[in-house]
Amino acid sequence: MSDPQKSKWGVLSATLFAGFTVVLNNSLMNVALPYFMGFYALTAVAGQWIITAFALGMALIMPVSTYLAKRFGSKTIFLTGTIIFLFSSLAGAFSWDFASMIAFRLVQGIGGGLIMPIAMIMISQKFPKGERGFAMGIWGVAVMIAPTIGPTTGGLLLEFFSWHMLFLMNIPTAFISLLLAIKFLQEDAQKERRQFDWLGFLFVTGGILGTLIGIDALQTNAGLYVYLLIFSGIVLLGLFVVHELRTSEPLLDISILKNTVFSASLLILINSVTAMFSVLLLIPILIQEVYGQSALYAGLLLFPQALAWGSSMTIGGRLLDRKGPYPVIMIGVITITVVTFILAFSIDTTSVALLITLLVIHGIANGFINTPVTTAGLNALPAEHVSAGSVFNNVARQMMKVISVVLLSILYESRRNSHLVTTSDELQSGLGAIQEVYIIVAICLAISIPIVFHLRKDWQ
Repeated sequence: MSDPQKSKWGVLSATLFAGFTVVLNNSLMNVALPYFMGFYALTAVAGQWIITAFALGMALIMPVSTYLAKRFGSKTIFLTGTIIFLFSSLAGAFSWDFASMIAFRLVQGIGGGLIMPIAMIMISQKFPKGERGFAMGIWGVAVMIAPTIGPTTGGLLLEFFSWHMLFLMNIPTAFISLLLAIKFLQEDAQKERRQFDWLGFLFVTGGILGTLIGIDALQTNAGLYVYLLIFSGIVLLGLFVVHELRTSEPLLDISILKNTVFSASLLILINSVTAMFSVLLLIPILIQEVYGQSALYAGLLLFPQALAWGSSMTIGGRLLDRKGPYPVIMIGVITITVVTFILAFSIDTTSVALLITLLVIHGIANGFINTPVTTAGLNALPAEHVSAGSVFNNVARQMMKVISVVLLSILYESRRNSHLVTTSDELQSGLGAIQEVYIIVAICLAISIPIVFHLRKDWQ
């Protein structure tokens, strides 16, 4: 194998280990929330900060990552992010109280927020368009499978070890990524010296903070100040867009959203993420709250879907390189829409075997959407805009993770309480609420079908 071949697969290996570690780390904490609530005597609102702090750290640093990569080089920023993540994981295991744990989680998020977009940029730079789908598919396996196997792994760690392992298990894979990055990553040939857009940074930081914290607070408090916080966040994000379009040296090149292929791909990606988290949220609720099974049982039930998901992302990436985006993504969108409707109308009567089968098909379909649509969107951009496109993709994922979980949770609780008014049967109320939420998710997914059809000529 030639040196360039070794280099690109070495880069992919480094980014794969790093991406898997970052995403798995966050998903491990989902199943640990009840444990930490009891350990530190927390309310549900306070306990959620274990998750929210990490998401905030990632979302806040991501818009700056493009500037940092151009200013200091992709290798330097990737190594910096990996080192920050590694040492904050080690420090997290020695948290002396809840506040210190939240601080280390925030720092972990900052490290992860540097790793994820830079990883996509380096993969896009190293692999030509004809191989990029396959490479993104392999990387996507790590990034998108981790949230599914995380709850099972987290349950096992808490069952047989201690909470410290939730942090310490990040260290081996992060260290491997660090070694691979040092060996295979190359310094950028040119680095840009340009002025930092402080006003844009303040707008986007305030906007993300206000929007995400406000939406997260909706789960337990729908007071006026929460809505004002969300409104303020949205206004600041709007000001960020206006400012970035006017300034000569923007923090993030908003003009790439004028590329209709990229913008449409971003919308389809958002629907895909919503579909993913509808499974990760609603199926555990079905298994644990409705049927009274354990968290470990729910995690094991989701595991076959994880395997199917991973396989289909790699296959979907390869088909993208050979057949183009349209047939792969259209098959995925139609299939996931149909399966979600089937889940909605059969969730109260389906057997465990049929449920696993539907989830496996759901995973395969989502794998045919997620990586191919991300790659197709980036391929539609000029080379100089790929870094900004990578940031948009990652910020959209992070924000939709929080937004979709909160909105789906609120919708579930609202519909469940509505059913409880007319019937005292908690089982039927829970099932009815899950059915109605899945119908809404399926309708959102169906919107992607005409969008994909409209893009068929651009993707040929």
